[in-house]
Amino acid sequence: MPGEVIDRPNPEPLPSNVPDSVRDLAVKLDKITLPENVNASLKEFRRAACYIAAAMIFLKDNVLLERDLTFEDIKPRLLGHWGTCPGLILVYSHLNYLIRKHDLDMIFVVGPGHGAPAILASLWLEGSMERYYPQYSRNKQGLHNLISGFSTPGGLPSHINAETPGSIHEGGELGYALSVAYGAVMDKPNLVVACVVGDGEAESGPTATAWHACKYINPKESGAVIPIVHVNGFKISERTIYGCMDDKEMAALFTGYGYQCRFVEDLEDIDADMGNSLEWALREINKIQQAARYDKPISKPRWPVIILRTPKGWSGPKKVEGEFIEGSFRSHQVPLPKAKSDETQLKDLQKWLESYRADQLFAKDGSPTDNIRKIIPEKDEQKLGQNPVAHDPYRPLKLTDWQKYSVKKGGEMSCMKAIGEYLDQSLVDNPTSLRIFSPDELVSNKLDAVFRHTGRNFQWDEFSQFQGGRVIEILSEHCCQGFMQGYTLTGRVGIFPSYESFLGIIYTMMVQFAKFGKMAHEVP
Repeated sequence: MPGEVIDRPNPEPLPSNVPDSVRDLAVKLDKITLPENVNASLKEFRRAACYIAAAMIFLKDNVLLERDLTFEDIKPRLLGHWGTCPGLILVYSHLNYLIRKHDLDMIFVVGPGHGAPAILASLWLEGSMERYYPQYSRNKQGLHNLISGFSTPGGLPSHINAETPGSIHEGGELGYALSVAYGAVMDKPNLVVACVVGDGEAESGPTATAWHACKYINPKESGAVIPIVHVNGFKISERTIYGCMDDKEMAALFTGYGYQCRFVEDLEDIDADMGNSLEWALREINKIQQAARYDKPISKPRWPVIILRTPKGWSGPKKVEGEFIEGSFRSHQVPLPKAKSDETQLKDLQKWLESYRADQLFAKDGSPTDNIRKIIPEKDEQKLGQNPVAHDPYRPLKLTDWQKYSVKKGGEMSCMKAIGEYLDQSLVDNPTSLRIFSPDELVSNKLDAVFRHTGRNFQWDEFSQFQGGRVIEILSEHCCQGFMQGYTLTGRVGIFPSYESFLGIIYTMMVQFAKFGKMAHEVP
């Protein structure tokens, strides 16, 4: 049998046999059109960012199309991932507006780390690139450096990493964005983390478990995550599971996880849909947090999740050599792979880039227009690439005197029990900056002395909800490591005790985290 043939772009999922009444589980909102000036700024930001992102994959010169493209303008090796970029840029533009409108303390965790062109383009537009890397100034030369140097030796890498302003998550090895996001909001009551989970990443085991992370968030003491599931329908070469699930199946799934889900899929007015949905998410978060902080906590609160359905490679080439590109897996990486040698694909590239009308988006000196800047947060510390939470937040612990817990000469004591006594006091001395993440092994590791002054922070359990607790126990090493990474990379200290034989499960996570830390220390 031949392999499957995609006979149309952006195919819808087959209808399921789930009862129609399940549709009522999805959140319905009245459509409210955004103000005209906001709509214009959002669209121009997106056009500019999509232009830059696409140009980064292809161009080594003539980055503002001041003449017709030639083969000499094209990079000798084309590297990058286009397919996820338009969706990430859509989210980024709306987070900008949300921050500016509500004076939010927010960071952005991006699961599809291969979508670096989208994030780097947005960071350049907001001025975060030039703050940390003067060679990427917001002018024609800085834009040339950004575009021509992307994914080349000595230039910016093709994936989000520690060198990316505002990043606390590598994103190359899929599966951990959600747990990192939830770890970041613990003990930061005013922080909101927007987290994009791609529908490819959603197929990974760590992500499947991490959806339960909301059950470990006490809204009285911690912030909130807005998960945004980007369902563009395709992985590298085939359809995704979520892309083949209809709205009823998705609503049933996320309701079971403990969320309220809102579908964003109105491609004719995506800005109104996305803007209204994010406003709804903020209202739900505020309702849950205010109830808890005024001692009227909601048992098993249903946190918001947004399901974003947009075509893969949206606004890119529609067809190349008779094959669908936009709305198919073929837009995942380089939509025009022969642009360096094929005259037709070179012309297609020029037509694609010209569709964004860059001459309307950049001033003569190459800087973004004022209309684009109007959607960007005014305060530098509120820009997604410059929030101090993601950069220099570390505050050292109040260290407990270990000598009080030493064993007298000639005496006997389990070393683990002695450590448990020490950790107990350490948690008392550091009530908002130290947590323990454990895969159900504290008691078996003889560290249960920590429970003298604290408990497990499991909000779905009647015996521990509403009580806080410095211990997170979940039988997933991936979640424990992800929580700890998010917690420590936003300035706190986490402890992850486990057995040596089990830590092999997260070996690659630990290696990637170590590399992230190494690179972060080397960034000027």
